[in-house]
Amino acid sequence: MKIAIIYSTSSRTTKKASKILEKKINCQTQLIPIEKAKTACLLKYDFIILAGSINNGKVQGALKLYISRNIKTLKEKPIALFINCVDNNEKIFDKTFSHDIVNSSVISSNFGDEINPNEGNFFEKRAKNNLLLKYKKEGKKLPMLNIKEIDKFATYINNIIEQSI
Repeated sequence: MKIAIIYSTSSRTTKKASKILEKKINCQTQLIPIEKAKTACLLKYDFIILAGSINNGKVQGALKLYISRNIKTLKEKPIALFINCVDNNEKIFDKTFSHDIVNSSVISSNFGDEINPNEGNFFEKRAKNNLLLKYKKEGKKLPMLNIKEIDKFATYINNIIEQSI
């Protein structure tokens, strides 16, 4: 089985999570940044994982556009979804992706998020530093990737792989 992880990220967290997931999946897995994803990519793979980071309640437009352009092909294959988001609201997937894609996915998960104040332009860095100060002031724990959730997701995918062999 060949799996593609097609991801979109604005802060590199989704790329990091995708790399961690890739190492935990027990088959040939290819990481494909959304900028390099082509429609033909989908035809080469048996299983597609779509991933994006959430900013201001939305996933990157490039990922949404890719999904909408390829919805027919995506619905013909097993797919999975993951996001990187601080908000752990269960309805985030319905707000982020189309109803069709959410219902077509075999699993969806939120892997959490990280805040790296050294990434982004001047304004993004400033906003991240302000957010970090707010967390510290309120005594909240800083957001982190949820490795247990990534493990659970990988185990689910690996079980699908085993059943297909």
